[in-house]
Amino acid sequence: MLTKTAKQECNNRRFDFTHYAGRIQERDMFRLLKPLTLGLSVIGSIGVYSLTVAASASAFTLFDGSKTLGLSASDVGKEFTIDFNGNVSTKDVTGLSSEAIFKFLGLNRVGSNTEAIFDVSLTNNSSNGISSRTSALGFDVWNFNGTSLGSTFNLIGVGNASGSGNTRVEAGGLFSKDRSGSFPNQFGDIDVCFTDGNTCQGGSNGGVSTGETGKFKATLALSGDVKTFAMNNFGVRYQSINGQGFVGDSGTGRGTIDIGVPPENPTQIPEPTMTTALLLVGLGTLRYGKKKQQTLIQTEG
Repeated sequence: MLTKTAKQECNNRRFDFTHYAGRIQERDMFRLLKPLTLGLSVIGSIGVYSLTVAASASAFTLFDGSKTLGLSASDVGKEFTIDFNGNVSTKDVTGLSSEAIFKFLGLNRVGSNTEAIFDVSLTNNSSNGISSRTSALGFDVWNFNGTSLGSTFNLIGVGNASGSGNTRVEAGGLFSKDRSGSFPNQFGDIDVCFTDGNTCQGGSNGGVSTGETGKFKATLALSGDVKTFAMNNFGVRYQSINGQGFVGDSGTGRGTIDIGVPPENPTQIPEPTMTTALLLVGLGTLRYGKKKQQTLIQTEG
């Protein structure tokens, strides 16, 4: 049998074991809590970044019932998309469609004038039994003060030999000519079109057929020191339309501007206040965990 002294010693040792077991569990808890805290901090940081990106993604000015796009020097490097429908003899044709992606490369001064430069990618998306060729792309250009339209810009050098200070397309791209005039099919006048034909209305063999994508660089020459301008009335010319009863017909399409506005139910991003709270909780927990660990070490020592 154990003496009273031996029993007391055993009890003391059991007490010490329980005490240190609790200390170990508490220390392990903070060890597990650390990655969780870091995760919360990362989530908060991603929230801040996502909000910043979302705010800058729609820097273009879209107005006039979303029919007109305003641009400024601050929009350099940004892209916008134009989605085109299609119609023949003024009647909409399901499946006749195209898409143009414009990347704004900036404004350059050339003497007393300004050049606005774009990389343009044009795709013929015709479907639903329709095949076609998108043979020209055009639009109107306006004075713009940052909030509203002024008068239309008179583009310099449209249709002239390409050269610095003139409206033009770079050699080697999808289209070889810039023209002014109008699109047929009751589309109407247009400030400039890019085509391989001699007119915006006329036929040509250029462009992109169904399923194809072509690229070209377009330069708009504007009079004076231009800081802002606007574009609207986007249109395309279709030729060689076949399917759904069409045999070699021609038509046009009107464009809808898409600047990348988020959908109606986007993935939720933490609100700024929630993001701040997550960051503060993360930092506070890390500090407390570190302090607690130091206390444990000192106590155990």
